[in-house]
Amino acid sequence: MAVQAAGLNPSDVKIRAGGGARSAEAIQFPYVAGREAAGRVVEVGAAVADLEPGDEVFAFFGWAARPGGHAERLVVAASALARRPVGIPVEQAAGLPLAGLTALQGLEALQPRPGDRVLVTSGSGGVGHLGVQLAVALGCEVIATTGPANLAFVRELGAAEVLDYRDPDHRRRLREVPYLLDSVGPQNIASYLPCLSPEASVAAVAGMPSEVPDGITITPIRCEASSERLGRLAALMTESRLSVTVQQVFPLEDAAVAHRVLEGGHVRGKLVLAVGP
Repeated sequence: MAVQAAGLNPSDVKIRAGGGARSAEAIQFPYVAGREAAGRVVEVGAAVADLEPGDEVFAFFGWAARPGGHAERLVVAASALARRPVGIPVEQAAGLPLAGLTALQGLEALQPRPGDRVLVTSGSGGVGHLGVQLAVALGCEVIATTGPANLAFVRELGAAEVLDYRDPDHRRRLREVPYLLDSVGPQNIASYLPCLSPEASVAAVAGMPSEVPDGITITPIRCEASSERLGRLAALMTESRLSVTVQQVFPLEDAAVAHRVLEGGHVRGKLVLAVGP
């Protein structure tokens, strides 16, 4: 696979720092970061029947891939990639796989039905802004949290109600919510537990709280490579029911700058590296 663009994710920063993606999977330097990319097929193995050189593809290639996506060439399992959504810029396609698969797996774990209320925290973040759109596509009533600068942005994604997480009273407006998709972390989940229904379901993308009330189910979500799920995400993008917001594109040589921006937090959507033509 010839890489044209590669997405950045908080896990890249954590892995670089020696944690994240399960710290037991310790990295050794030199290390090429990146878990997702978009580009073109250069060559296929003898057992691959549905792809050929020149196909435009995108992929999340798993946590153990060496090297990562911030490189010009990659060997990627056919089961980890899919054809890129038609008519979508390569930078947007590169920012979709990890966050999109994570949000989709989270909603699959929750299994909300049309009309159900779903709370999505960090609704302007990488996973969050895709989770909002995917839940809306399922017909759910989405409540999202975000900072004051992103309230209008998250409303435009389709959320029925958007709450400023900095408002100390915003949790009072949440009562008996049956589903929570959280990409912030254990303390954040714990702070919303009193707002959930007694038998609520939670998808925890960034860690589990140590104590959970009886009746509430919390499922840890760790992104898994899946060409089938990527195909579903690509179809939603082609149908204009899902879009990836890319806050900024950096040249590959400025990857360190991009990491510092990501570490600063409050990124709207995704950051992407431009790698090849």
